[in-house]
Amino acid sequence: MAVGIQAISFYLPGTPISNTTVIAEHDFEEPFIRNKLGITSRHFAAHDEFSSDLAVAACLKLFDQTGVDVKSIGLLIVVTQTPDYCLPHVSALVQDRTNLSSNCAAMDINLGCSGYVYGLATALALMEAQGIERGVLVTTETYSKLVSPADRATAPLFGDAATATLLGPHPIYTVGQLDFGTDGSRHEELIARGSAMRRDIVEPLFMDGRGIFSLVMEEVPKSVERCLERNGKTKSDIDLWLFHQANSFMLKSLAGLLKIPDDKLVIDMKDTGNTTSSTIPIALERQILSQDVKPNNIFLSGFGVGLSWASTILTANYED
Repeated sequence: MAVGIQAISFYLPGTPISNTTVIAEHDFEEPFIRNKLGITSRHFAAHDEFSSDLAVAACLKLFDQTGVDVKSIGLLIVVTQTPDYCLPHVSALVQDRTNLSSNCAAMDINLGCSGYVYGLATALALMEAQGIERGVLVTTETYSKLVSPADRATAPLFGDAATATLLGPHPIYTVGQLDFGTDGSRHEELIARGSAMRRDIVEPLFMDGRGIFSLVMEEVPKSVERCLERNGKTKSDIDLWLFHQANSFMLKSLAGLLKIPDDKLVIDMKDTGNTTSSTIPIALERQILSQDVKPNNIFLSGFGVGLSWASTILTANYED
């Protein structure tokens, strides 16, 4: 019996924050953000709202939509780089507040933009190895607590969000072989010397946009080729390409390099911005799972902080 992705829900905090509001302190024009980055608005968590709060909201929405028995969930993984506290882990807070069983394994993964793909790999491997029938993979980030409003490189870009993915039998999509990579020598290209915890930030988020762009152009095409080979696929077998939704310019540049047609490239960040680990599952839910007609093969690839990257292929499940 296949195990994979059964459903996805997501949560966006607060009301949309427009480009005009975010860039009030900067000298570039709103059309630059809208046309080049592909963003018109994003959502920020309230000052007293943290990653666990977003995660709980996404999980409760998932449980309500699917009707799953929460006591049947044997694994909870939370992907986040903006935890509420140094300790305990966010997944412990979520386990308690969503009334999951005390027998549920709960753990965090400290990863950003590649985290959803890493999280899928980790969750499904644990489920298979330990005979766990049902699990939940959560992504949750409150980057707004790390970003300086005065930083023109990051302030217009990032938004807050959380997602919850139900993993189990009779899935809509199964997950194929994966390709992973890390170049820790470039870690300072996206770094926050502080935290989004319930205390002051030591130093706001810094991003070397050119460095991240070069990583994507250098490493992601290699990851694509390795992943296709490991899954016995070619580019022509892929119906949709869903990369981490960093910004529109980067995605279009990557698609051009890989010769991906416009109608096969997913771009979905207009009203969310870059929500780091949550971009792929949000786009997957809005552009694919919620649609009546679903593609057979979807290529997923996340990349960014670490610097790290991870790719896999989702295949529609018709066996169940």
